[in-house]
Amino acid sequence: MIVDSLKNAHLYECLHPSFKQAFDFLRSTDFSTIDDGRIELQGDTIYINLASNTGKKSAPLEAHRLYIDIQMPLSTTELIGWKSVSRCNNISEVYDNEKDILFYADDFDTVLSVSPGEFVIFFPQDAHAPAMGSGLLRKLVVKIKL
Repeated sequence: MIVDSLKNAHLYECLHPSFKQAFDFLRSTDFSTIDDGRIELQGDTIYINLASNTGKKSAPLEAHRLYIDIQMPLSTTELIGWKSVSRCNNISEVYDNEKDILFYADDFDTVLSVSPGEFVIFFPQDAHAPAMGSGLLRKLVVKIKL
């Protein structure tokens, strides 16, 4: 897991061949002019889910096997729980290959506070509980295939 400001994103572009393209798009796009939905940058290899939802008081841990997430709140600070998958023991929903997601009933170890202008990168070893907060939470999730 990596948490940082978008202005420092260039420091992480060497970690995956698709990170530069994703971060270039995030830096150059005014998301206030784009409706919620899917934005394809490179088919199923790199795409963005843009959504507006009411923040939740709590969320279950989830993890992915095929994609890396770059998550970035756009409207307000988001709280995201985190725990290493290696420490998760209680699967609540088995892995769904089509949606690339599984859920854990474990409690998270850490809560991240991520504000607009900041991002968090979750790798497959990072279980995360996103979208916690109050009020309307508009955020994007860049999905990058491993």
